[in-house]
Amino acid sequence: MPFKQLLLAAFLLLNLRVLAADTTAADIPITDELPAAGFTVKKIERPGAYVDQYMVFMPSTKFKRKGNVDKWPVLFFLHGKGERGDNISLVQNMGIPHMLKGRPQFPFIVIAPQCKGTTKTWDVESLNALYKEVMEKYPVDTSRIYLTGLSMGGNGTWKWAMSNPEKFTAIAPICGYGKPVNPCGLRNVAIWAFHNADDDTIPVSASRTLVNAVRSCGNEKVIYTESATGGHDAWGYAYYESKLFEWFLEQQ
Repeated sequence: MPFKQLLLAAFLLLNLRVLAADTTAADIPITDELPAAGFTVKKIERPGAYVDQYMVFMPSTKFKRKGNVDKWPVLFFLHGKGERGDNISLVQNMGIPHMLKGRPQFPFIVIAPQCKGTTKTWDVESLNALYKEVMEKYPVDTSRIYLTGLSMGGNGTWKWAMSNPEKFTAIAPICGYGKPVNPCGLRNVAIWAFHNADDDTIPVSASRTLVNAVRSCGNEKVIYTESATGGHDAWGYAYYESKLFEWFLEQQ
């Protein structure tokens, strides 16, 4: 079975509308060895100033492809401002880490860092230090490196990708914002952005501006999904109802 079909079949085993809440970060050991399936908390060996730990999710080994058993797509997830600090369990409060509690069938390595302190934005230098470690320590398929985040993490997704477009195959900023710095650097990066029109936390104009800036550079691989209602929670639809993860796997 082709790799994409194998991963899609694995993904379909997920019931994304049912969340298992039995596992918390407090139950997950910190280890220096390659993790087994599920979540593990890791410390970055050479951290930047604002990110020194992260959660890593490894898929169940029974879904590895034949002939190249050590390579997996990797998905970086950036949380919102409510999950900042030093308590890594906060990262599981919402978004992809919350979705994946007790779900080892998800066909990606997921890297979910925690932003230290009360800084209002993700620090690109710190994220690059994390990226370097992930590429060195994990079995990553370098043709399938994806990035997503919500709210402050949506800002971080745009910011990191525009600063380092060569690092990512595809990105999905959700209720994101930021200045359109180097939008043409994303000319060859697939993008699926989400925002709700009635978001009273981050105005929908923020995503519209960024999407239009990238499209003006000739990027024909941009999808923008804007819902009329839903408030700030655009990630509920993006992660639980859309075909985002299947779309990610189609990008390489």
